[in-house]
Amino acid sequence: MSDRRRQQRREIRLQQRESAWLQKALFALGKAEETREKLADTREEEAEPYSIALGSGELSMEDLEEALQTRITELMETVRERRRTLG
Repeated sequence: MSDRRRQQRREIRLQQRESAWLQKALFALGKAEETREKLADTREEEAEPYSIALGSGELSMEDLEEALQTRITELMETVRERRRTLG
């Protein structure tokens, strides 16, 4: 196997790992949001939209989750394409 081919396979594996970690982060964010909603229910309150402070503003979890999902999709498309060309 050529060095170039070996390098391509390694890059594909690393992109898959990145995608897997981002999927785990997405899952963890969902669990954190569920827990926060349960806390609000326990207090008989309405859960506020989930967001985090970012500099002088805020980042909604919905926007963060969407960005993570977009990156995951891009990575998996790249992996599929690279596998196809690697043949």
